[in-house]
Amino acid sequence: MTTKPLHLDMHEQIECAQTLASRFYTDPAILAVEKTRIFQRTWQLAGTLHQPCGEVNGIKRTISDPESFFTVDVVGEPVIVVRDKQSELRAFSNVCRHRAGPIALGSGCKNVLRCQYHGWTYTLNGRLIGTPDVDGVEFFDRSTMGMVPLRCETWGQFIFVNFDLHAEPLSAWLGKIPEQARGFQFEGLEFAERRDYLIDCNWKVYVDNYLEGYHIPIAHPGLMKEIDYAQYRTDTYRYYSQQFAPIRAMKPEDSGERIYAPGPGLQDALYFWIFPNLMLNIYPDNIQTNVIVPLSHEKTLTIFEWFFHHAGSQQVREGIAKAIAFSEEVQREDVGLCEHVQRGLRSAAYDRGRYSVKRENGVHHFHMLLDEFLARP
Repeated sequence: MTTKPLHLDMHEQIECAQTLASRFYTDPAILAVEKTRIFQRTWQLAGTLHQPCGEVNGIKRTISDPESFFTVDVVGEPVIVVRDKQSELRAFSNVCRHRAGPIALGSGCKNVLRCQYHGWTYTLNGRLIGTPDVDGVEFFDRSTMGMVPLRCETWGQFIFVNFDLHAEPLSAWLGKIPEQARGFQFEGLEFAERRDYLIDCNWKVYVDNYLEGYHIPIAHPGLMKEIDYAQYRTDTYRYYSQQFAPIRAMKPEDSGERIYAPGPGLQDALYFWIFPNLMLNIYPDNIQTNVIVPLSHEKTLTIFEWFFHHAGSQQVREGIAKAIAFSEEVQREDVGLCEHVQRGLRSAAYDRGRYSVKRENGVHHFHMLLDEFLARP
């Protein structure tokens, strides 16, 4: 693993900048550096406050209830999120300090956590309190062997973790998003569906594709019907960008064909990207999160989750099915594009390109952030 700064040779002005060199999408050594310098230092979505945690005496529990926990894989790292007896939300590495066994599996309601390998036991605030059959071990100080803590913060119902204990607060990363999305009613959202997609491309290819609407007229005819492309724009901020797409006004010939229509409340589709790998897509009737997980330098997992109000009602279920079918159509189109681009990036005929100043400022902003984080030792 290199400890030297990794420079991407990016120009700050998009008018003068070349796109990211192809080797940053095809070299497996680059991903190893990205995991350390980017994913271990940024806020990652881990779950929601409605995350199920089993039942107690026939009553369903969630992570909002004291003495509950759930486990989750966060960009390849096993993580456990707990709510302790005092109702404080915490997160830890789900790796036992003994010999790296899992401290917990799945989810549940417990007042202590016992490693699934040798039974070392921890309190919900991370303190090691049980170590069977370790008599005779010299220089062993239990107080230094607690669970490894992570930063844990929330926005609305969303739970975020950060492996860097000295990272800026989550609010610094979210910036103005809570204000910009205030037209949507977040209160009362319910989880509706999750779908996973495996894509044969580098994770950055997928993010690049998400961050520009330049390809919509060519690649997404269904989406093109829903938005006013002439008004489509991207605004960039410190750690995130917002794509703004007004919902196109209804026309008589649209009858039966449109998915969304302007109405009370949110009038537009809002697409937020939070560095490095989270997308928050806000539509008039639902919110969709996309988490982008690099599995290798040329294979990516994308996790889509949908949240609706009153997700259990029959009428809403019909809307959910319609929204997911529409999303599937766009995703199929994007998967094909991204896999073709990955093959093109391996070609000897390609190294770097140029940005569309009008349409690809979000991509350039992403690449500048990559350059900033990879340059840090």
